[in-house]
Amino acid sequence: MKKISWFLFLAISALLVGCSSVRTPSTELADHDEDHNIPAIDRMIISMKKEYIQKCYLPVAKREPPENACQTELFQLLERRYHSDYSQDHVDMASNDLFFKDIDAEITKMVRSDPEVRSALRTGAFRSTEEMKTYYKSKYMFSHN
Repeated sequence: MKKISWFLFLAISALLVGCSSVRTPSTELADHDEDHNIPAIDRMIISMKKEYIQKCYLPVAKREPPENACQTELFQLLERRYHSDYSQDHVDMASNDLFFKDIDAEITKMVRSDPEVRSALRTGAFRSTEEMKTYYKSKYMFSHN
């Protein structure tokens, strides 16, 4: 009987740990067709996303007290939208808004300074910088399925 009680305790504990865990968003390289393949932008987004996930996303998703400006901004956005009853899907949606503001600014800089990125606009891969930003957001967004 003790073995059954112990097994039941372990099973319930494992279930509770599984339910409360936070999944880490993907930072994998997106698939592109030949026209939309700009490695410099991919490298920049992946690097920034990895840093954002560690320094901002995960602490807020785990409901740790904010320790830096990024965490505070994300937490305040979540509080305004969802009060204290936010889920990881909410963190995904808010992160898409905040993270891609920075990505948009970086893409704009790259359009001005990186020949590879300028060339993609000139050769017709994208009709505008805005179209390029929208494309990359769709490829690297935090999922909220």
